[in-house]
Order: sequence, then structure tokens, then C-alpha cells
Amino acid sequence: MPCWTASSCAGTRGARVGCMSVHARVVADDFPATLRFYTDLLGEPEKVVPDFEYASFDRDGDTVLAILGRRAAEAVLPVGRGDGGVLVVVPVPDVDATVAALQAELVVAEAADRPGWGVRSAYLRDPEGNLVEVQTWTAR
Repeated sequence: MPCWTASSCAGTRGARVGCMSVHARVVADDFPATLRFYTDLLGEPEKVVPDFEYASFDRDGDTVLAILGRRAAEAVLPVGRGDGGVLVVVPVPDVDATVAALQAELVVAEAADRPGWGVRSAYLRDPEGNLVEVQTWTAR
């Protein structure tokens, strides 16, 4: 189910007609240096969680770009150096239903609550091998 119709945006932050808050997340080996680079480029991030190595740059309540330290990424999904440094994040109304509708071989990390992030998410690989996170906001 696409996430850009009013009824399917119910689980996304800032839900509205025409919502499409897909964003990229940079997986960083050197979180402090990567955060400095994007802060210099984009300005101050909306949210920084240094202990978790997470930062998000938001606009109008939606994340535009997020940074996640590789150590933190490896704690929740099987990502290694050969996986590249960017994954695509797609908001969906129901993570579990989305995962159930996909081919099993595309799922690399089953759905789980991520209380520190305020989401329920799962990780997939598209047919080209790119990492994709599907998520539903559980806290606002």
C-alpha cells in the first residue's frame, strides 16, 4: 500500500493528504565527523542522540536526512561495510502487514519496536540489494 494517500498516512508523523516522508539515512563509520559535515552543510539538526549515534535533519516535522552510527545500525540490522552507507526509510501504515505482504527473502530484520526512535520498523533489501527500512511512528 503506498504511503502517500490520506488514509495510509495515519501511522506517519505529520500525517496529511499528500504526505510522502521517505528519507535517506546515512550509516556513518565516523559519526562525529559525519554529523559535523552535515551540520555545516544543512544547519543544526532537529534531534541528536549522541549515546545512540543518531541525528535527524527535519523540515516541517518530517525527517529529510538522518545519520546513524554504524555501531548503532549493526545493533538492529545486519549491515556491514559492503552494504554501502545509505539506506532508504519509508513510512508505512502498518510495518507488520507490509512485511507479511513481501517476499520472505527480501526481509533482513523482522519488525521490532524501537522505543528510542519512537517507531516500529523492519529492514528489507530491494531486488538491487539496497537496504530499506519500513517504519510506523509509535510515539510523537
